[in-house]
Amino acid sequence: MVAETETAPRRPAGLTAWLAQERVFRLVPFVMVEGMFLLLLALPFVLTIYISLLRWRANRPFEQAYVQGFVNYARVIGEPEFWWSLGRTFYFAGAAVTLELVLGFSLAMLVHQAFRGRRLYITIFLIPMMVVPVVVGYNFSMIYVDSGPLNQILAPILTPFGVTARIRWLSHPIAAQWAIILADVWQWTSLTFLIFLSGFAALPPELINAARVMGASRWQIFRRIQLPLLKPAIIIAVVIRTMEALKLFDQAVLLTFGGPGDSTQTIAFFLWRQVWQFNKYGFGAAASVLLLLLFSSLIYGGIYLLVRERALLQQPEGRG
Repeated sequence: MVAETETAPRRPAGLTAWLAQERVFRLVPFVMVEGMFLLLLALPFVLTIYISLLRWRANRPFEQAYVQGFVNYARVIGEPEFWWSLGRTFYFAGAAVTLELVLGFSLAMLVHQAFRGRRLYITIFLIPMMVVPVVVGYNFSMIYVDSGPLNQILAPILTPFGVTARIRWLSHPIAAQWAIILADVWQWTSLTFLIFLSGFAALPPELINAARVMGASRWQIFRRIQLPLLKPAIIIAVVIRTMEALKLFDQAVLLTFGGPGDSTQTIAFFLWRQVWQFNKYGFGAAASVLLLLLFSSLIYGGIYLLVRERALLQQPEGRG
């Protein structure tokens, strides 16, 4: 009778055995993240900094480019049009983000509770965010025509006050600015609505029910419980929308192409003109680096506030 011998499981050898080690396996995600960081962020950023130090135009061979130091940065800082475009961008972003936060928060507060047709309303409110920006610009360009539907709607409202309803939305400087802001608000209020709706859904119902049992009014519950707990969601909405609004480009090009004059020229459109129309690659790279540093400091401030608010919310639990 042949004795049955138990075969021990084979241990992986070579590279597989090395990767199977606990101390090595824990480093695999870190190495992958660092590799993606170097590939997608670090290398393009270093190349942009290098180009910002060159004197190079796209209509000349790259072999003729030479390092000239920080001359491009000095030209960007000394360019008045750069600062006007930057200030105009902050104006657009401030007005648009403020309106989007108010409208998105109001809509989320109205539909976060269960009622008949709630899913239909949520779907409708999220549709604008899914529309391609080119389509939004084309549609609003038709809406803003002098004899278009918007002026026809405003005519019965403004005429009794002696105000003409034939507003030149795309040819008057101030009207053109608000035409871009309103188009951005129409499309991206959906995003703030979605963020605030998630924030309302994450509120602990125990605290709200306890406050109701104790006789608190709806305003007191909102002011003392819901609003403080929603501060992280508010900061997230502000940071995300501010990041996107400061890159406003599509509507400024599709609706007005920066006009009339340069009244709707954003900083993104200014850089596009410098690089693609005037072939000033070094100038555009230097301006991009300066904007990155400026915007990163603003976003860092928002993230710092978010982390602080989360720490304050978790502090009572830690003490208990």
